[in-house]
Amino acid sequence: MKKPLPLGLALLLLLPALAWADPPRPPDPLRPADPQALLGQLATAAQQLSYSGIFVFQHEGGMEASRVVHTFERGQEKTRIDTLDGPPREIIRLNDEMRCYFPDVHAIRLQRAESRHFFPALIAPPFEAYSDNYDISVVGQDRVAGHDCHVIALRPRDPLRYGHEFCADAATSLLLRAVTLGPHNEPIQMSVFTAVTIGGHPDPAQFRPAFPGTDNWRQDNVPSLGPEADHSGWVVANAPPGFHKIVEVRRPMPGHGGAMTHLVYSDGLSTVSVFIEPAEGEAPRPDRVEMMPNALSYYSARRDDRQITAVGEVPLASIKQIGQSVINLRSSHP
Repeated sequence: MKKPLPLGLALLLLLPALAWADPPRPPDPLRPADPQALLGQLATAAQQLSYSGIFVFQHEGGMEASRVVHTFERGQEKTRIDTLDGPPREIIRLNDEMRCYFPDVHAIRLQRAESRHFFPALIAPPFEAYSDNYDISVVGQDRVAGHDCHVIALRPRDPLRYGHEFCADAATSLLLRAVTLGPHNEPIQMSVFTAVTIGGHPDPAQFRPAFPGTDNWRQDNVPSLGPEADHSGWVVANAPPGFHKIVEVRRPMPGHGGAMTHLVYSDGLSTVSVFIEPAEGEAPRPDRVEMMPNALSYYSARRDDRQITAVGEVPLASIKQIGQSVINLRSSHP
C-alpha cells in the first residue's frame, strides 16, 4: 500500500500547473447593452474623475510623451498637459477656456476648448453620433499601466473613416489606451498611459503656469464662431455621413484683402481641418491628394482666387470628398 505524499510535497508538485493555469477574472461590469451607455461611461469618467499620469502618443516614425493632471471639483473641470519631448509647451484648461503657453517665443494662445478632445477625454456627447457611424462592442480584456481594462472596438460602417480600439479601466471606465486602425486593421497611431494614478486631490498649484513672467507674454486670442456659425459663407457641401462642423475660426492675413477661414469637421473621433485662404501665384496647380505621416490625409486645390487645403485623420477618399465639396454660399468672398 502506497503512502500518501506529504502535504508540502503535494503542493510543490502542483505549482507548475498552478503557474500556467489561467488566473481567475474579476466580474465584468462594463457590458451595457446600449453602446451609447457604454460611451457615456467613458465620457463621464474622463470628465469627473481626478487622475494624473504620463501618456505617450505614438505615430509613424515618432513618439511624444506628455504629463497630464485632471480634476473635477464643485462643477469646475481643470486639466493641465505638459509636453515632455521636443519644444516645451503647456496647456491649462478651465472648463471651456484653454490657454496654451509657448515659453520659447513667450506667447500664450487663448481659445475655446469645447471642440478640442485631448486624451483620455476623447468621447463627448451626442453619443448617438458614434453609434450611427461605428459598430461598438466590448471584445475582450487587457492590462495597461498596471490596470485591468476592457477592450472596446469601434468598427466603421463605411470606408470613409478609420476604426478605433479603446481600453477602459475595469474599475472606473477611464480610457487608458486609444488606437487608430488603418484600412487593414493595422495600428497607425496610439495614445496610451505608461503610468497613471486615478483618484486623489491634485494640488491647485498644479493648474497654474510653471513659467515666470507670463503676464508680459504676447497673447493671441483665437476667435471661434462656434459650430453653427456661417459668417464666412464657406461650408463643406458634401461632407461624409456623420461629419459636422464643430468650429469656425477666421484670421486676418497681412498683405491680403481677405481673411483665412479655418473650418473643423468631425464625426466625434476623426477630425478634418479645412483652410480657405487667398491664392498666390498666377497659374493654378493640379489638385493634390496624398497620404501624410501620422495617419493624415492631405488635399490641396485652387478654386478661382482661393486656395483650399484639407488635412485630417481620414482615408484618402474622405479627404478628397471633403476638399472637392468646399463652396461659398455667398456671391462674393469676405
